[in-house]
Amino acid sequence: LRFPLGDKGALMLVCDGMGGAAAGEVASQMAVDSIFDDLAQAAPQDRNGFARTLRRAVEGANEKIFIQSRDNQSERGMGTTCTVAALVDGKLIIGQIGDSRCYVLRAGRLAQVTKDQSLAWQLIEAGAMTTEEAKAFEHANIILQALGVQEQVEVVLSEVDLRQGDIILLSSDGLHGPVADEEILEMLTAEPDLQKAGQTLIQKALDRDGPDNVTVVLARVVGDGLPPPAPEDTVAFVGYDPGPDPMLETSTGEVENLATTAAVPTTRIPKELVTPDDVVTKTDVSEEAGDAGVPASNIRPGRSLLALFLLALMAAAVGGISVMKCEREQAVQSEGRGSAP
Repeated sequence: LRFPLGDKGALMLVCDGMGGAAAGEVASQMAVDSIFDDLAQAAPQDRNGFARTLRRAVEGANEKIFIQSRDNQSERGMGTTCTVAALVDGKLIIGQIGDSRCYVLRAGRLAQVTKDQSLAWQLIEAGAMTTEEAKAFEHANIILQALGVQEQVEVVLSEVDLRQGDIILLSSDGLHGPVADEEILEMLTAEPDLQKAGQTLIQKALDRDGPDNVTVVLARVVGDGLPPPAPEDTVAFVGYDPGPDPMLETSTGEVENLATTAAVPTTRIPKELVTPDDVVTKTDVSEEAGDAGVPASNIRPGRSLLALFLLALMAAAVGGISVMKCEREQAVQSEGRGSAP
């Protein structure tokens, strides 16, 4: 299917729930619903206005999850990561909380355009650890922010100038943990069909016996509203500051072949959340899903990990969206929504 992009463009979102199987599902679902609702109710805006609205929406989701966690004993300590990427005015605006990621593939080069809010990432940036060493790091599960864990969060915004043919990838750490960036690049380059590419990426993560659920969102951006890539074009993390928010002071392209793909191992892997001081610890704990006598293929996995493609509010250039959903036999923690009102 293909959807033209106009005043209401496209938003891609991955939320990785934590705090036990049930609570993680609640947190990630609340984040998705809250962000969608806030964006759907906003009027079309310019890029800075949309970025501020996006930031407020993520902060609002944090507040709702934090209050529910505080007021419900069974959901104490729940939280979720949140990586959200929006198409607006020929640019990709990304909001980041936690360690889910956004990548952009252009002209055979894959670039990570978010920064993990984790202890390991800080050590890598400080030169105290290499990327390879981080994979075996004892405290790799410590992240610095998650929605719902702290009363306030700092949404990190970044931006990318899009070019024709760019491929956008959002993923949970269930993919980019066990699968190296070089391997992700190789698989995306070898398979032009994004639905098949998503299946290949997921299978590679599962083959590595990754300790987590796996979610992948892929989109290819094309259209006359975008310039073709030039040799001097580079893709990298670029922080974005949309300026002060007046709301707080007083109280493009075409997307083609979007695949939302998610899979879970036979055993459901919940996450528990511990919050000593200002850090968040994600601990993966194996848990049998259902009764021992029930075949794994008949067990409906939880949705503590959500990959959701939304049509949200933003000013976009010309074009359309083609959406495909890919499901594995053992099933899938992915949902979709239609056009925002």
